[in-house]
Amino acid sequence: MYLADVNIVDVKILVGDELVDGCISVEGGKILKIGKKPNIPKAEQTYDGNGLIAIPGLIDVHVHLRDLQLAYKEDFYTGTCAAAAGGFTTILDMPNTVPPTNTMSNLRLKIDSAKNKIVVNVGFHAGPAEDPAELQRMASEGIFSIKLYMNNASVGEALYDAQNLTDMLRRYASSKLPVTIHAEDGVEIHSRMERLKGKPLTIEEYCRIHSPEVELEAVTRILKSAEESGGKIHLCHLTLPSSLEAVRESRLRGVDVSCEVTPHHLFLTSRDLKRIGGWALSDPPLRESREVQGLWDGLSNLDCLIVASDHAPHSLMEKSASDMREVKPGIPGLETTLPLLLSKVNSGDLSLRRLIEVLAEKPAEIFRLKGKGRLSEGLDADIVLIDLEREHVVNAELFHSKAKYSPFIGWRCKGGVSKVFLGGRLIFDEGEVLAPPGSGNILECKQE
Repeated sequence: MYLADVNIVDVKILVGDELVDGCISVEGGKILKIGKKPNIPKAEQTYDGNGLIAIPGLIDVHVHLRDLQLAYKEDFYTGTCAAAAGGFTTILDMPNTVPPTNTMSNLRLKIDSAKNKIVVNVGFHAGPAEDPAELQRMASEGIFSIKLYMNNASVGEALYDAQNLTDMLRRYASSKLPVTIHAEDGVEIHSRMERLKGKPLTIEEYCRIHSPEVELEAVTRILKSAEESGGKIHLCHLTLPSSLEAVRESRLRGVDVSCEVTPHHLFLTSRDLKRIGGWALSDPPLRESREVQGLWDGLSNLDCLIVASDHAPHSLMEKSASDMREVKPGIPGLETTLPLLLSKVNSGDLSLRRLIEVLAEKPAEIFRLKGKGRLSEGLDADIVLIDLEREHVVNAELFHSKAKYSPFIGWRCKGGVSKVFLGGRLIFDEGEVLAPPGSGNILECKQE
């Protein structure tokens, strides 16, 4: 008698906007069959879902896994354990590591370190390479985008000159490489910082330096260059309704642009930053409540908008100074993103359908993650079982990440992860990571 590898029975699956009872059968790491229990084959191993909701493995396209010379902040094992605990089965790692991911040798160094430690699927973004041949080598290795940091004035004036930016995006477009961009005007940020030399940098001054105008100016410039170059771009961690509106208008003109918002920009405001201090410092910083509401409005109606954690772990010492010059911006988010958003599902402010779209379906579509983002026969069996009734209080001491801090400490969340399957293998169960280091997969983006 034919036996499948794994059956996950007695789960609820979202079909359209309705949850229906069903089972999922897995063979060779792929979803073989979705249906009622009498209609699926017998399996060598069966897991009882006990009526929990099965959703696709989540995808986070903006994660800083650190490792290498920054392993004291996070490493590939702890970071991917945090991902599994948060329901993320696929994550894309950012290139601003030490050494940076901007050469083929550095990319290989990162891949070689990751393949022995990761427990989920991991792909890589790369930084810009001066040598076009080097860029092509990284592209052939399967990088998912080139990441540009416009907020960093030290990269020179190239990104801030309209023609240079257009030419750069055109070169990347000819290589069929998407470009992922941190959209803040670094020249203006640097100029404002210089005027405060010798003075402690307060939170209020930090927010003024990284003002909304600094973001919108960069977004406007990028979108104009993208329209002229014909390239595909993705704008990171936007914080302003005006930025989202600029993206919407550009898409109507045919620009191939997508964007993301983070949970901390959705759930926290500048008032929280002033109250919490360095633990809540991010770049761009938290905004006013009216701007936060505008992000929620965009989340409900902007088709190209996704949620990404921008998981950016640091040591406690790096987050604890009173002078914001001494504080590293960044918030760990892999383990809090889903519970925060599930709380919104429970309150009726976010549909489960939309949550799956912004955390799985759309990220897979934007970054060409083949076989991922949906529960469908023939696709990868990356599956998360969630419990909408589960309540917990955020406690950073329980994080799998090395970053034992969070601006959400003490928040009560309703909804959480019960089990996580990667290619049909149970890798996380009721708070415990079961997968051994190195059992995850290195992903490559195949150029079309």
